[in-house]
Amino acid sequence: MKEQIDSYLSFFSNLRRWIQDSYLESDISRYVAQIFFAMILGVLAGLGAVLFHFLLEYMRVLFDPGHQGVVSGISRDMVFLVPVAGAVIIGTTTWMFPALSRERGVVNVIKSLIIKKGFIPLKVTVFHLFNSIITIGTGIPLGPEGPAAKMGSGIGSFMSQVFRLKSDNMKMYTAAGAAAAISAVFNAPIAGVFFGIEVILLNDLKNEALSSLIISSVVADIISRAVLGNEALFKIPEYTFEVVSDFPYFLLLGIACGFISILFFFFSKLIKKLFDEKLKVRNIYVRLIPISLVFGLVLMKYNELYGSGYSMINSILNYEYTVTTICVLLVLKIIFLAAFLHAGAYGGLFAPSLGIGVMSGFIFASGLNYLFNLSLDPVVFALVAMGGLLAGINSIPLTSMMLVFELTSDYRFILPLMLVSIMAYIVVVYVNKGTIYASELMEEGIDVSMMGEVDLLGQVKVKDLMKKDFDTVSYRVPFQALLQELLRSRYGDVNVVDDRKRLMGVVSLKEVRQALINNELVDLLIAGDLIITVPVVTADDQVSVAVQKIEKYDIENIPVVAKDGYTIIGMLRHQDILQAYSTLLEAWETDRFLSSYSFDRKKDK
Repeated sequence: MKEQIDSYLSFFSNLRRWIQDSYLESDISRYVAQIFFAMILGVLAGLGAVLFHFLLEYMRVLFDPGHQGVVSGISRDMVFLVPVAGAVIIGTTTWMFPALSRERGVVNVIKSLIIKKGFIPLKVTVFHLFNSIITIGTGIPLGPEGPAAKMGSGIGSFMSQVFRLKSDNMKMYTAAGAAAAISAVFNAPIAGVFFGIEVILLNDLKNEALSSLIISSVVADIISRAVLGNEALFKIPEYTFEVVSDFPYFLLLGIACGFISILFFFFSKLIKKLFDEKLKVRNIYVRLIPISLVFGLVLMKYNELYGSGYSMINSILNYEYTVTTICVLLVLKIIFLAAFLHAGAYGGLFAPSLGIGVMSGFIFASGLNYLFNLSLDPVVFALVAMGGLLAGINSIPLTSMMLVFELTSDYRFILPLMLVSIMAYIVVVYVNKGTIYASELMEEGIDVSMMGEVDLLGQVKVKDLMKKDFDTVSYRVPFQALLQELLRSRYGDVNVVDDRKRLMGVVSLKEVRQALINNELVDLLIAGDLIITVPVVTADDQVSVAVQKIEKYDIENIPVVAKDGYTIIGMLRHQDILQAYSTLLEAWETDRFLSSYSFDRKKDK
């Protein structure tokens, strides 16, 4: 009996192993599972986008100046209180959950893929969804695409956690979720796919996530269209243009869009510097509420600035504003967009970029018509400039072409759209030496040019590790006195300075030993005779820069000088760099870091 039972158990064990080897772990089973999970993700992302849309629409109907008095009972004279109330709410949530608030923006989605293998806690997704709805719903002029991508990636990550998928699959569905949400929010599946490729996957077309990204984007868009309908977002009037004869003007428009994007970046950095360095404001309420109050007062006259601004785009395309009014709206849009981004509001840049683009293009064509008696159609240039500013500000030329095309469902102006989008992108990348996402990731120590590797030491400033108790001697010090200083030195070498206390070089025991061997009259030598020239760093340099210089010159310590390049203010020790590096490795819990530093060689010394 026992032998019979063992025989049955052996049979079923072999059967299970055969099924697992032949089907469950085969290529076809993985493809089927990938399609299955991509479709589930598409459904979830589509439903999430529908929920996001209904909540934003409810907030708009409740508080938009065009609807007030009908639903909320707030008079137009009190409209300035709406963004202030929104600022108080998001300020409170930011103050209560500071760690969650720091995970904002698409850049953090990319970081989660590179560093955390796609893991995004559900609480992060819920927190940013809530705050984005409050931000945009109370009129603050940011866009829904950043929050949508955050929501979609969070859904993909949470789905992977629920089904206990492997880390590589979690990364795949986190990326696909972001693209699916963009597809559903804008009813633009092609743009969603390109967004995933250009932004989330860092243009990695060979990534395994590509097929899941496409499937989930298509399914999400089907869900969105089934619930919300196929109505076009923009109502475009009849227009005329000639591709050949208008080509020089489109070329100029592309360059202009690039420089307008750069102007926005410049103003944005100016606002950030004002908050962080000049005013040194850290309190979220002090940063956000005054700007919201000013914005609310401006809304009383220019309520077109409320929220994402799609109604304003439609009004401009249909000639409902004068060129003067559009100029005022453009300036106000750029100012408040930059201010709210750095004040602490939650939202994206796609919708504001479209608004800035449509205003810029309309003004560009109208201005040329007035100055040179031309007959350019402002509507065409407004539509094309939407792609130009979207590509310039967000560094997404392919996504911008597809998004504007899908939003308008109009193929006639695709050629100038392509030209203007790529020209604006080229101008921005040339001037800024990279894209906006690359710049932000580099500030976080992530080099996208090296496929997202993390330069951990690039996050640390020299001033955070340098020692201020260093040894210096005058270059006139005699040899015997120099020897005594070296024997008492903290780090094995001393810095030699001139009569003006400027660094001339360093002397170590190695140079003293060499002098004793090669020079019989060593007692006649002074410190200035033994110095060696060494590289220096400033307090604001990245530690990774210091490491490269340490390796190149084969030294243990490197002097830290003031901005004048001569006055020594500290020493950076290789030992302290090693300790900081180990600490960062443990804190980041990542296997993606730059390992080109010759730490082993240094340890052996």
